[in-house]
Amino acid sequence: MLKRIITCVVLLCVAMIVVKAQEAKKPRMYVEHFTEANGVSESDSDKIRHAVMAALNKTKRFELVDQDAEHSMKKEGERRSDEKALSDEKARTQTITAAAHDYILNGNVLACSVKSEQKDGKTMYSCVLNYSITVTEVVSSTTVATATFDHSPSGLGGTVGKFLDLSDSKDKAITSAVNMINSDIGDFLIKEFPLESTIVPMDYEVKKDKLVKCYINLGSDHGVKKGDYFSVLAPSMRAGRTTYSEIGKMKVEEVVDGTMSQCKIVQGDKKIFTAMEAFQALDEAAQNQQALKVKATVAPLFSL
Repeated sequence: MLKRIITCVVLLCVAMIVVKAQEAKKPRMYVEHFTEANGVSESDSDKIRHAVMAALNKTKRFELVDQDAEHSMKKEGERRSDEKALSDEKARTQTITAAAHDYILNGNVLACSVKSEQKDGKTMYSCVLNYSITVTEVVSSTTVATATFDHSPSGLGGTVGKFLDLSDSKDKAITSAVNMINSDIGDFLIKEFPLESTIVPMDYEVKKDKLVKCYINLGSDHGVKKGDYFSVLAPSMRAGRTTYSEIGKMKVEEVVDGTMSQCKIVQGDKKIFTAMEAFQALDEAAQNQQALKVKATVAPLFSL
C-alpha cells in the first residue's frame, strides 16, 4: 500500500514537472502601460489595454507580465538580491529568470469615445476606437511587429480595422468595440506570430483522390479553436534545400485535445492528397525533413 502511494506521488510530481516545462516554453511578453493621445482619458486607455491583454490571454500564446505587477516583482527581486540570497544559487537564478522577458508590448490609444446620432427617431450610439500596438524583441531591441486599428463610422486614416455597427445603448457600443479588440489581436497574431505545425500522417480521410479530413499537431494548449483556418504547405527540394509553398487550406472542425485537432479541407483537396501520397512514399529520414506543414491563416474570402 505504501509503495503504491509513493508511486502515485512520484507520478504526480513528474506530471507537474512536465506541465511546468510546457508552460515555460511560452515566450514571455511584458505589457507596459499604454499611452494616450490628447482627449483620451487614462481610464479609457486602461480599459483598452486590459482588453488587449485579455485577448492575448485567450490565444494562450504568451506568458503575460503586467507592468502593474512590477512593484511587487521589484520588491521580490530586492529580497532575493540581499547578501544571503546572493549566496543561494537557486534564488539568484530565479531572480535572473524573473526578468527574462522575450517581448515588450507598447500601446497608444489615439481615440476612444462614444458618439450618438439620431436614426429613424431613435438615439443610436457608436464607439470611435483607434489604437496602435508595437511589439519589441528584448534580445535585439528591435521592433518585430506593429499595427494600428481604427474602428469608427468614418474609418479615417486607412488603418487596419472594421467598422462598428450602431448600438441602442452606450454600454452595447463599448461592448461591440471590446469584441473588435479580440478580433484585432487574433488577426494580428496570425499575421505576425502565426502558429505552425505539421499534419498527422495517419487516420486521414480520402474520397476519390481528394483529402477530405485530417489531423494536425495543434490543439487547445496552443489556443486553437473550432473554426480556425490553416494554410497547408508542401515541401520541395531546391538547390539541396527544402522549401515550402502553399497548396491549400483547412478549417478546424474539432479540437480533440491539447495537442491535436481534426480539420476539414476547404481548398486544394487534390493537391493535398497528392502531397500526402508523396510523403508516405518517403523513407523515415526523408519524412522527418519534409513533413507536410500547416500555418495559421485568415479565413478564405469565399467563406465570409
